[in-house]
Amino acid sequence: MTLWEFFAACLRRWPIVLVGVIVTGIAAFGVMSDKGVYYTRTQIVFLAPSSTYYPNTLATQSEDIIDTAGVVAKRITGPGPVTKYASPDVTLIGEGIRDGWSLGLPDTGGQWGTNFQSQILNLEIVAPLRETVLERQTAMLARVQDELDKLQRERGVEPINDITVQAAPRSTVIYHVGGSKPRSLGMVAALGLGVTAAAVVLADRLVRSRGTGGRGGLIRRRRIPEPPRRRSTFTGVA
Repeated sequence: MTLWEFFAACLRRWPIVLVGVIVTGIAAFGVMSDKGVYYTRTQIVFLAPSSTYYPNTLATQSEDIIDTAGVVAKRITGPGPVTKYASPDVTLIGEGIRDGWSLGLPDTGGQWGTNFQSQILNLEIVAPLRETVLERQTAMLARVQDELDKLQRERGVEPINDITVQAAPRSTVIYHVGGSKPRSLGMVAALGLGVTAAAVVLADRLVRSRGTGGRGGLIRRRRIPEPPRRRSTFTGVA
């Protein structure tokens, strides 16, 4: 199909072109009106109790503390399965979530293994409003502390030996995340044009094949019988 034939097909199938333009316009309006989201990834550090031999609680690493952090996270999120990814750096925004939160230990074991090496819980929050993110962040930090206190009281831990939690200061920052509107608009326009053009070409070919080929799009040829030939009789005169 040449370019002029394509334009002629668009004129013949103008209802399809009109629908494509309307749908593309609606999608473009949605892209332009998107104001983005607010996001934070807060690191909640579990600290060992200070002692004479280990006065620096930040430097003290222990598998027991890592296990405690995991138990606290499960008490909050529930016993459901956790989706594994190839990298622990995958974020809620990367998963396509625009309003929600997650809490868990960073797993560096990849997609097929499990490896927890840090006594840190990653708290991710995403929401359309900054105020919503801040409220959830404050509530979740308090809930982690509350669940940790309940767990240690249930296990009979003396308060002097309590594990404590502290949010890493730099990780509490709330960011605004938004895509490039010109790039998104160009992508919507390209997709709309491509889908509309494909629909026009397909519909035009389908209609033309049905109009010229009869049933099933096949051309039937009827053979016209030839008229019978008359046999001439010649009589010779002697």
